[in-house]
Amino acid sequence: MAPQPARNERNVLLLTGVGHFTTHFFELMFPTLAVAVARQSDMPLADVLGWSFFGYLLFGLVALPAGLLADRISGRLLLLVALFGLGVSALAASEVHSSRALTVCLAVMGGFAGIYHPVGTSLITRTIDARGRALGVNGMFGNAAIALTPVLTALLCARLGWQETYRVIGYAMCALAVACAFLPIRESLAPAAAAVRGDATRIAWRPLAILYLAAALAGVSYRGATLVQPAYFASHVSELGYGAATSIAYALGIAGQYVGGHLADRYDLRRLYLGFHLCSLPALLAMSLLGGLPLVACAALFVFFSLGMQPIENSLFAQLTPPRRRATFFGLKFAATFGVGSLAVFLVRWADGVAGLSYVLVCLAGVVVLVVAAAASLVSLQARAGGPAPALLPALAPPLDKGRHGGFPP
Repeated sequence: MAPQPARNERNVLLLTGVGHFTTHFFELMFPTLAVAVARQSDMPLADVLGWSFFGYLLFGLVALPAGLLADRISGRLLLLVALFGLGVSALAASEVHSSRALTVCLAVMGGFAGIYHPVGTSLITRTIDARGRALGVNGMFGNAAIALTPVLTALLCARLGWQETYRVIGYAMCALAVACAFLPIRESLAPAAAAVRGDATRIAWRPLAILYLAAALAGVSYRGATLVQPAYFASHVSELGYGAATSIAYALGIAGQYVGGHLADRYDLRRLYLGFHLCSLPALLAMSLLGGLPLVACAALFVFFSLGMQPIENSLFAQLTPPRRRATFFGLKFAATFGVGSLAVFLVRWADGVAGLSYVLVCLAGVVVLVVAAAASLVSLQARAGGPAPALLPALAPPLDKGRHGGFPP
């Protein structure tokens, strides 16, 4: 028997929340483990981080075929494949004995992790009317992983070693995938999405192209920050361990995701998008100048805005794309965000070699300036068009009272 609408929405949020948590957990495990691997192998940290390039590249490139598949087959099935694949690849990583083998395992992990974002985000926007709030809640799962991964990984690595850490996480991941397989989900369109026939709806290509550019640039700043922060805190924060400092900084991102999702159902998305990116810039620049607890505080402020914009960005993509092809468009979006973002591995290596990790943060701030310029052009394009919304807004966005209450599980 099909689940009731409210229960179905809860199940969708639970499955996608688990997927989002585990995806970011695996994404951030290696930057933390790399500190121990570099010390154990007596290799430069930048070289060890370089082993992750193909994993991060596939994290982005797999998003497009995953999105194409999700518009044709069950999104639930694809998410379960991703969960099982992550568990098995972690178990494989626990058995390797060379940098080349570990590089292959990291690439496989990146490929399975790349399935989640286009599939999970599309599933939410198609099955839940109050999508801004739902995306914010889903984002909180991801940011909980971002906050907890460094400290949990550092603790496990200190007690067990990096290979045993992968083994424990791999078994836990497989067990979680089995549990999620018992969640019933109906993937029919929510009322607001069902009201639009995607093939017959005009797509606002110009703002969509600008938004793709902004998302790709934001992917570089995001990936660069996640790569450099554990090592930067290890050398600039003496009051806390680098794992704890990184977790504290990212913990505020949970609040940022909630605030961003809450605002996305109520205010102009383009201006919100510009404002959040603009607010993240001074905090990132201040990080390059500070140390100790003030550095952690500025990092937390940067994370609040740089991750808090994600439900706003995803709501913008949902607003500009037809629901029946939305997974494909999200696949393109996350291919741009994470695929182009993987180039941050080389940016970090180059900037660190030129002037150290502080200079890496300055370079990332330069990337954020470009994101702000792209976001500003979106606002300008809307102002010149003389309307508050792109083509799909009236048909897809729920009324404000429905955004607060309609169809969303309490």
